[in-house]
Amino acid sequence: IYGSTEEATRELRGLDPDGKLELAENGTGTFIPRDEDGHPRTGFNDNWWVGMEILHTLFALEHNVLCDMFRKAYPNWTGDQIFDRTRLVSCALTAKIHTVEEWTPAILAHPVLELGMNANWWGLQEKDSPECEIISGIPFSITEEFVSVYRMHSLIPDNIAFFEAKHGKYQTTTPLEDLTFKNAQKPLESGMSFADLFYSFGINYPGAITNNNYPNFLRELHTPDCLHRDIGTVDIVRDRERGVPRYCAFRRMLRMKAPKTFEELRGGNKELAKQLSEVYNGYIELVDTLVGSHSEPLIPGFGFSETAFHIFIVMASRRLKSDRFIAGQWNAETNVHKEGFHWVQHTTMKDVLIRHCPELEDTLKNSKNAFAPRAMKSDSKNYEGIETNAKKT
Repeated sequence: IYGSTEEATRELRGLDPDGKLELAENGTGTFIPRDEDGHPRTGFNDNWWVGMEILHTLFALEHNVLCDMFRKAYPNWTGDQIFDRTRLVSCALTAKIHTVEEWTPAILAHPVLELGMNANWWGLQEKDSPECEIISGIPFSITEEFVSVYRMHSLIPDNIAFFEAKHGKYQTTTPLEDLTFKNAQKPLESGMSFADLFYSFGINYPGAITNNNYPNFLRELHTPDCLHRDIGTVDIVRDRERGVPRYCAFRRMLRMKAPKTFEELRGGNKELAKQLSEVYNGYIELVDTLVGSHSEPLIPGFGFSETAFHIFIVMASRRLKSDRFIAGQWNAETNVHKEGFHWVQHTTMKDVLIRHCPELEDTLKNSKNAFAPRAMKSDSKNYEGIETNAKKT
């Protein structure tokens, strides 16, 4: 929501004396403002779809609430002082939500993972924050291997079933291809609220990260630059062009055992092993890393492969420990002051959702994790579509 350049940040920052981000009101709610071409004015608007629409708006609203908190605590601060501290707090909060407390433990529901993620943030001795560490003298960067294993497009379903948040009544089911780019606001324009959308996303199931489960609309994606893309092909070709090793070599470099046959890769699934063998002409060493990762039998509780996990866990640690604002300088005495420090350490995604969508409180109050399957309203249970009724396996 802040942009990747000083120029973009200044434009989004605007002239608000309290350091707030610019948002638009249209009588029915608060929205990310649009430019003259209808594109969202936010820090990152590539690949825009309704999911990004609601998350960007949510954390822009959270930014502005933080500004109010800092203005009340420090009335003599300038707007820039408030903006700078708020941005640090907001970025640290999203890092904690994603890496430590909620998103990661939801998709990797395993007690060892939960212990490891908590240690990343608080330390094994329950310190306030991790200590800064530039590992091997190399500043942090996103590696091609991390980009490769983080290709999780299979999580995106082809359709979303929408419900109203108050009683859970079913509204409509919409193909996601109709909710991308300039059409991302369509559900809101039709009268649904942000609370309705967050409730709907909370009870719709994501796709499984496995082979033969790629969203069809991403294989036939028409983008605003008038190109027709097959993102599944793009995912594979990008890895090959960027020199990411093939699956077996990739695992050996991680000191992991590489499969010798397609059946071993698939954990005994002969049907899929046969399909993979036909695609790769019977040569296991040619299997692409993404395809191999999606072929592995999953560890109980894991939402993605062990291969991806090995890269993920290293990078998750490095992201935190190499960021001086989150690591070495993250305490109540320096950049964020005691109010910002307390906000991050004691706020969860559930808190953020309820703060800005109070209609969600009754379905979230008993949920430990906002990203885990949550309670449905009684009217929602009457809907029998696959979007909210995952197959039992």
